[in-house]
Amino acid sequence: MAATSDTEQETPPLWQWVSVADYHPPKASVKVVSENWLATLRGRRRPDAADAESAASINHLEALSHEQLARIAPDPGWGGAVAALDGALGDWLANEQPERLTAFLIAPPHGGSAEILRLWAEQRQWRVLEPPVPEQILAGDSHWLSSQQLAEQPWVLPALERVYLRHAAGLGLIRQFLHQAYSGKLGRGVIGCDSWAWAFLRRVSPSGGRSKKLTVQAFDKERLALCFQALAEGPDSRPLLFRQANNGKYVLPPPEGTVDTSVSHSDFLQHLAAHSRGIPGIAWAIWRASLRARPDADTATGETAAADHHSPHPTLWITPWDHLNQPELPTPVGRNHAFVLHALLLHNGLATEWLARLLPLSLDRVLEALALLQDADVLEQTGEIWRVAPRGYPVIRKFLENERYLIDDF
Repeated sequence: MAATSDTEQETPPLWQWVSVADYHPPKASVKVVSENWLATLRGRRRPDAADAESAASINHLEALSHEQLARIAPDPGWGGAVAALDGALGDWLANEQPERLTAFLIAPPHGGSAEILRLWAEQRQWRVLEPPVPEQILAGDSHWLSSQQLAEQPWVLPALERVYLRHAAGLGLIRQFLHQAYSGKLGRGVIGCDSWAWAFLRRVSPSGGRSKKLTVQAFDKERLALCFQALAEGPDSRPLLFRQANNGKYVLPPPEGTVDTSVSHSDFLQHLAAHSRGIPGIAWAIWRASLRARPDADTATGETAAADHHSPHPTLWITPWDHLNQPELPTPVGRNHAFVLHALLLHNGLATEWLARLLPLSLDRVLEALALLQDADVLEQTGEIWRVAPRGYPVIRKFLENERYLIDDF
């Protein structure tokens, strides 16, 4: 367990479901903004001796292997969010005649709403409604909806964004579905939706009125510390120290009884919370990329036998924030790239074929844009579906916001 002080405020729950209106992404402090500005200036001048020494202390460290990452920073899973969701929906579930039979869970990309809902439905033995295929959406195939017979048992639709296409013929089916859901004809159900699709659908369809709309509160630096420490402290793991590579500052609170009062705490997590907008999947991906170990480290734990012989705890080293290699958009970014990125976010992923059918671009232009964006590490492909990569999301969102595209509220 990490050390605490009497002056620290009570730690918030790791997974906290709140009304969408109460969602607050972490903001960078004045100190963090100033440091980012100074880092930019340093990048524009010639490096000095201090820069070289700092770089040397980092460059001799090694990235963790897949086995080490699986042990020290495994996939966080969504079990805690599922358990918290039961409490958040408790009153609505207990009410046999609620004011609205439909509730919504909204989450940003890599926020986990679809995965959480599938697990929750499995635990409660609710029916999972699979989305129509794109051809059914464009055809307005009402058979997809009429064949479900949803009113007979409670149901879950994990990904509402899979029921529409941004196309002249791609909105009829989702309007039918939402109209029936809001009217109560489909019975009790919970609908998950990506935040970008939600931003678009609010402008072309009813927004659900007084239906309950929940989201997981953003992960601030305190929640990130709890999350990463819990992942690293598995049932068979020794307590670890996480320290910044260039100055030794604590990045996570050290295990109880190991606090060195001469060592201060890093602001790495504050940078991470603000940059990732508190989205757990994005913060986790960046955290994994920041982890380093000395070449003589134990391959299973990251223990540094030579350098940390005075410490009974294995030490992991964190790349300083201003030394992290964050993905950047290729230069210049043209209109075609913006079209592709925006379409991928509005639909939470699309296949190449459907990008070409929905956008005013030829297939060749779509393929060119995808290849360039993939080379920049801002896109990833799973099967046929292209999505914005976790570490690429912050720079893409900022770019689209600056270009005045419709963005989400998360």
